[in-house]
Amino acid sequence: MDQERILEKIKKCMEMAKGKGSNPNEAEIALRQAHKLMEAYNLEMGDVLASMAGEVTIEAGSDGTPPTWRIRLAHVCAHAFGTRMIITQKLTNHFDVVGAFIFVGCAAAPELSGYAYQVLERQLQKARREFLQSPKNKRCKRSTKVARGDHFANGWIDAVYLKVDQFAGVDDNIAEAIEAYMAKHHADLGKHEMKRRKLKARDEGAAEAGYQAGKSAQLHHGLGHKPVARLTQGV
Repeated sequence: MDQERILEKIKKCMEMAKGKGSNPNEAEIALRQAHKLMEAYNLEMGDVLASMAGEVTIEAGSDGTPPTWRIRLAHVCAHAFGTRMIITQKLTNHFDVVGAFIFVGCAAAPELSGYAYQVLERQLQKARREFLQSPKNKRCKRSTKVARGDHFANGWIDAVYLKVDQFAGVDDNIAEAIEAYMAKHHADLGKHEMKRRKLKARDEGAAEAGYQAGKSAQLHHGLGHKPVARLTQGV
């Protein structure tokens, strides 16, 4: 019997032990069976918890290490769907190395986090382009344009984060599963220091314009403040 099938049997036993419909005797038998399987196949609770989580990798949309505003947007998406985000790199089919994000979570949460990033990134890029095409910004030199575009993006993300924070969060058992998965599969991660551009007085309007534009981006959530796979497409 392969390990995946063993883990599934253990999880079913544990679910039965915790089930509201189980009487104390049934719960005890199920829990005992789970422990027997773990002992027989040399498995620990961390292995069982880790098997409940999974991961999805998506391209960040930039070469090399993603810029700060992309990392912040990925953090917002991870926060919205209760996942952990890892900054990484990915080799494309054309053998180019591009920036990427790994979302770690339970059930469909990693896929939803990746989907949210892709949709919101398109919305943000569209809003950013429109902002930089205004007459006031068109006359600027390239370095000023890039700086203002980044400030606009960060302001946009600030607004989206406030919306997401109203319904974000995960149950304790999901958080434990994610931590166990991270310990098993991504134990040697380093830390990435984000450097957000200093906001100069002349660029304050860019951050405020981004914040106002970001208010129109919406993440919908269902009953019990649980986010669902539906985002508005327009900005």
